[in-house]
Amino acid sequence: MPIFTAEKLATLAADIFQAAGATPEESRTVGEALAEANLEGHDSHGVVRIPEYIAWHEEGLINIGAQMEVVKETDAFAVMNGNWGWGQVVAKQAMEYGIKKALRSGAVTISVSQCCHIGRVGDYPLMAARAGLVAIMFVNTHGAGKLVAPWGGRERRLSANPIAIAIPRHSGPPILIDLSTCAIAGGKVTIAHNSGKSVPPGCILDSEGRPSTDPAAFVGPPEGALLPFGGHKGFALSLATDILAGAISGAGCSRRTGKRVGNSFTATLLDPVVFRGEGAFDQDVDGLVDYVKSSKLAEGFSEILIPGEPERRERARRERDGILVDDETWRQIRETGERYGVKTD
Repeated sequence: MPIFTAEKLATLAADIFQAAGATPEESRTVGEALAEANLEGHDSHGVVRIPEYIAWHEEGLINIGAQMEVVKETDAFAVMNGNWGWGQVVAKQAMEYGIKKALRSGAVTISVSQCCHIGRVGDYPLMAARAGLVAIMFVNTHGAGKLVAPWGGRERRLSANPIAIAIPRHSGPPILIDLSTCAIAGGKVTIAHNSGKSVPPGCILDSEGRPSTDPAAFVGPPEGALLPFGGHKGFALSLATDILAGAISGAGCSRRTGKRVGNSFTATLLDPVVFRGEGAFDQDVDGLVDYVKSSKLAEGFSEILIPGEPERRERARRERDGILVDDETWRQIRETGERYGVKTD
């Protein structure tokens, strides 16, 4: 398997997107976001997405140069339309807009529809946390992109419906919770399929509703389904996320007639200084982290890690050792680049 630096992957992705017709700024933003996902260990949202994004572009499903539009707003909220621009570009612009509003008012909710795939969801609450804000984000796939069976069902009815929460800390990096409400990300199943590997038990069903560890049982044909994590608990969170992301933004929830895959989302941003004053919020958060980490360790564990710490360690490792891209994913990226005259060697 070839090994790359994040800079090499970001440049390669940007070169392919620009050769396909994206603007230099769009290409750079999306390419950097994909490489960052790989660097943090989230390969399912990294450069494996290049052929998929290009396919959407070729089908006319991504509007080059689209501008985000504010449809309705007050001091407390904003409803926005991404006009089917590149997801990472629209989501970044929307979060920047929300951050400015929240720093003025103390609390704001933004909701966005008509946005192509935004990549790693945690990137956007993390932007808010770096500005000193707490952020909670709910995402669906605009009513399409169904991958997950409901608890007790065997057919695809819901998307991965991720939730991301970022909490700022003056004493260290933010706490970042970034999770799908399914047992495994669809992109991870794709990577396992490309790599000829199995997936853990309890993650997928085949087309007959039987549990499987073979990625091909999910990919099909005939297609299987992902399972919600934690059974009925993950299903409940997925259902709520679909409503909060889709019904609030106007994109709609998962439905039989949903055809165009994209992302819609709702995010709430809070300024802890406005709620608590200087220092009190940080003291509570740091006290909680210290108290949790003081627990005696369970058998087989050497330490307790809070959300965000595993990604930071993986980032340091990959910055040192490089990022591996499986051979099948690399073949697909090379073929995509070569169609547009981009050399990948």
